[in-house]
Amino acid sequence: MYLIYNILLFIISFLLSPFILFSVLSERKYRKGLSQKLGFLPQHLLLNLSGDRPVWIHAVSVGEVMATIPLLQEIKKRYPSQKIVLSTVTVTGNYTATIKAREVDVVIYFPFDYPFIVKRVIKKINPRLFITLETEIWPNFLRELKNNNIPSVVISGRISNHSYHKYRWSRFFFSKVLNNIDAFCMQTEVDTKRIIDIGAKADRVITVGNLKFNQCVPTLSPDEVANLYSILNLNEGQRVFIAGSTHKGEEDIVLEVFKSLKKSYEDLVLVLAPRHPERFDEVANILSRHRLPSIKKTEINMGKRGNHHDVILLDTIGELSKLYSIGTIIFVGGSLVSTGGHNVLEPVAYKKAVIFGPHMENFSEISRSLRASGGGLQVHNREEFLSQAKMLLQNDTVRDKLGEQAFKVIAHNQGAIKKVMEVIERIRLRD
Repeated sequence: MYLIYNILLFIISFLLSPFILFSVLSERKYRKGLSQKLGFLPQHLLLNLSGDRPVWIHAVSVGEVMATIPLLQEIKKRYPSQKIVLSTVTVTGNYTATIKAREVDVVIYFPFDYPFIVKRVIKKINPRLFITLETEIWPNFLRELKNNNIPSVVISGRISNHSYHKYRWSRFFFSKVLNNIDAFCMQTEVDTKRIIDIGAKADRVITVGNLKFNQCVPTLSPDEVANLYSILNLNEGQRVFIAGSTHKGEEDIVLEVFKSLKKSYEDLVLVLAPRHPERFDEVANILSRHRLPSIKKTEINMGKRGNHHDVILLDTIGELSKLYSIGTIIFVGGSLVSTGGHNVLEPVAYKKAVIFGPHMENFSEISRSLRASGGGLQVHNREEFLSQAKMLLQNDTVRDKLGEQAFKVIAHNQGAIKKVMEVIERIRLRD
């Protein structure tokens, strides 16, 4: 079956090669980290791994990287000398890992799943344990780990409806792939049932909860909060509408809602943060089309004053999470379009109620819990969005209460780290 998989992999790569070549030549994001994805790791990175064999943790993008931080801290706490490699797929994930994951010794891009590439990378890194978040399944990579007697663990595993039906259709193959994994720490009982149904051995699967609930709850001093207003050239306590991680098709809805709110709340300012950096210019053009006075965060950084602008375009990476702390209204994108949503726990950690759309497949259990608490406000269209936003603006007491209720969801669902560490220690201590 691996032969068929690899034949298909090479055929698809060949057919897509003109598009891939064009993308690499025309867009910087596709060139970033390409050599590492092809298996060529810089020597200076490998030198950082001299000594003890590392634990290799894989986190696709920003949300997964942030979810690993409590785990990284716990590993370093118990094993101070343990080397750690953290791999990502996206440019933003790699950047976030570099600046946020201080416990990590080496940050790399995850290799393409070709046999000769994964063999080269695994040989060079020689991990003692591989950990992947949220069911990243790469057949050749996992088989090469098994061939080298390197144990692997899935943590915070989940199987979406779409993936479940896809994997069931090819169960005859995926059961062989899953047999290469030593332990599965799944988010929910549904995920546990599904992973067993598509071929994982039941005695290797446990339900531990979602690691994202264990992200460090941030604490900001009054001076730090005041500084956030200051760096945006806003008055302290000014009403702020934050639309984070937006995707194409969402900005127009957000801007229409904002313009309606602006009629009644003249001091309201919008902080608009597109999910993908390559869309910054596109979103700037959308703002121009809506004829809204706007300024880019990078322009503010260079000294341009933003007092008379209605919209601040957050064209930077790594600032959104803290800015949620000053939000009066918060919308998390990727949820009004069929993207699956993004991490709504980031604003909730600051005791903020959060608005999101109907497409929360990637955070289905979290969004369900937030809706049940009252602090997660799901909307399906512009009218519902506007109604919920008005409600949050009109009553400070209600808004604060909803934020407190949302925060309780985090408090009640922590504990996954302890269960995951029990699995990691059991496997790590084998050798």
